[in-house]
Amino acid sequence: MMAESERKEIMEVFDTIAEEFSRSRRRVWKSLEDAGPFEGEIVLDLGAGSGRNSSFIVEGGAAFVVAADISSEMLKVLVSNLKGGCRGLVQPVRCDALHLPFSPSAFDKVIFVATIHHIPGSLARLRAMQEVKRVLKQDGAVLVTAWALIQLRFLRRLPAMIMNWLKGREFGDLYVPWGNKKRFYHLFTVRGLRTLAKDAGFCVEKAYGEKVSSRIFAENCVVLARKV
Repeated sequence: MMAESERKEIMEVFDTIAEEFSRSRRRVWKSLEDAGPFEGEIVLDLGAGSGRNSSFIVEGGAAFVVAADISSEMLKVLVSNLKGGCRGLVQPVRCDALHLPFSPSAFDKVIFVATIHHIPGSLARLRAMQEVKRVLKQDGAVLVTAWALIQLRFLRRLPAMIMNWLKGREFGDLYVPWGNKKRFYHLFTVRGLRTLAKDAGFCVEKAYGEKVSSRIFAENCVVLARKV
């Protein structure tokens, strides 16, 4: 299970880079459309970051969005980014994905975008997905995305991943620099993300690689799954 020190490290990194991160992350990935429509729904945006997805979901007709993140500074940025009618329909909540402070069956959908890959440890990632399942209504859907392992930009990091594996970490674990800070990632294959969702008890409806800017390899692994 993810140690308290690792959770604190993740929180501190994103607290530090929140403003700069927001400026560099304004685009909503096309895969988010797979989770729609959102009309009249109560949605959890887990790992909400700077709020780009929360705003998209509200604009798609959601009745209410809970924007959850482990970083308090990121949530401050999220609130400042909300425009017009979005402000009254998005509630920021600081929490840990492994211990969600919500009642069972509270949400119609959960958006878990670019967050699961920041959680160290396979058991911790499974716990996070089980928490998502707990707070989803019956027949509710989750869209989960993670950075893909097979990318040109990570080929040169292969020795570091092997070294981490030899030191007892999982293959696919690495730290990606942001200025003088480093962010933990566990890189996924589509098969690995699909398996994680199934192990948490979900029925997987879609699993694919998403190209964002690359013409060759998909940068994201995407899974759309349902609580049945």
